Amino acid sequence: MSMRPLMRAAAGLLLSGLAFAACAQSGHDRAPLVANAADSKFVASAASDGLAEVGMGQLALEKSSEARVKRLARLIVDDHTRANERLRALAQARQVSLPAAPGEEAQESASTMKALDARKFDKAWAAAMVRDHQKAIALFTTEAGRTEDPEVRAFAQATLPTLKTHLELARQLQDQLDMSASRDEAMSHHATMDASFDHTRPAGAATAATPAPAGSMSTGANGSH
Repeated sequence: MSMRPLMRAAAGLLLSGLAFAACAQSGHDRAPLVANAADSKFVASAASDGLAEVGMGQLALEKSSEARVKRLARLIVDDHTRANERLRALAQARQVSLPAAPGEEAQESASTMKALDARKFDKAWAAAMVRDHQKAIALFTTEAGRTEDPEVRAFAQATLPTLKTHLELARQLQDQLDMSASRDEAMSHHATMDASFDHTRPAGAATAATPAPAGSMSTGANGSH
């Protein structure tokens, strides 16, 4: 058997081995992603806030009877659940530990709102959604402009439009609820005033000014003759 084919085969095996070794070494040398302190803080804060928003949305779905509140609550639950899943993947790739529950302040706020009656709950919930999304927009805007991690930046930039939409819808809901409350208050005031007027009007007042039947005076005059 000729040596040339054997040499070519050996050379091929050697090259393959060297290529495999190079790939293995490259994979071994590639350090895992590790977020810096600022990115780690953002990821953890965003995760805690995201859990809080999902919880608040679920609370509104359970407690409110107002269709407009329920529509926004469903949107918030769905959007923040998706954002939380993306955030979880970023955190795992960067070895960032995420909170298992919302922060203490968010939990206290939710507990307070659970005790409210339906109308007060709706207004308090809308106000909380405005406040929470203003805070989230500030957090994500700062991170999008500061971070040097391209994936974290992409996540922050992609999430901002959703947060801004939630804020605008929460503001509209807040205005609508305020208008409904003002209208109901005005109607209640008018009803109270009407009831008070009926109660204080003297008995017989409705008949005191009733004119005498036509011809009654002439009849009396004829009788006097």
